[in-house]
Amino acid sequence: MLACGVVGVVGVVGVAGTAGTVAAGDPGPGAASGSEILVGDWYVLIHHRDPSALGSQLPVWDDQIWRIEADGPGLRWSIFPHPEFRDGSGRWEKLPGGEEARTLGAWEPNPDQRGEIARGLARSAQDERSKRLDPVGPQRWASRGGLRAASASQIGYHERWSMELRGAGPIFVREATLGSGRTLSSQAATRFLTRTVAGDGKAMRGEYFREGEAQGEFRMLRMGESRAVKARQ
Repeated sequence: MLACGVVGVVGVVGVAGTAGTVAAGDPGPGAASGSEILVGDWYVLIHHRDPSALGSQLPVWDDQIWRIEADGPGLRWSIFPHPEFRDGSGRWEKLPGGEEARTLGAWEPNPDQRGEIARGLARSAQDERSKRLDPVGPQRWASRGGLRAASASQIGYHERWSMELRGAGPIFVREATLGSGRTLSSQAATRFLTRTVAGDGKAMRGEYFREGEAQGEFRMLRMGESRAVKARQ
């Protein structure tokens, strides 16, 4: 099965100092109409049940930092999958072999951690990924390109990212395509469908879907500007 969920789908370049972008939180003169609600740094928390996790009915959690910037007439969407909290309470646990793993259950930030989010978390460049999204319609943006023709012995992979503003709130989609010259392409999508927007656009909540099946819910909280830290070795 092609996995393109939030866990493990993120990887590549930094955005600090990227040509043609502006500081997070500033829509800039080239921002597309309606994008002001999107531009900025966001903390994204996901609670979902993983159907492949046998033996446990507990929900699992994941979190990320999203940076959305004006980039000419379009937007740049960057994902940092390793938020750095000073207070790591409740987030990690030691396994019998000594490895660290995420805690099970629907983890929620405590008051001190919520304060860190409001001020702006540190972000690691490890597994970072970034794409430019061009306008493709009224209040719609999407990345360009597609799956390149692959030979019979090579497998090609491509992700198309998109955002759309609708009545209830933004919709964020990442569609992954995997294929080779001998096989039919396999496709999967991760969708964030906003259902409520609160706090003058500073908080959003909605449904999280992966590979076309309802998985759980997500929350987006507007942060202070995030700061970069070195990736862990």
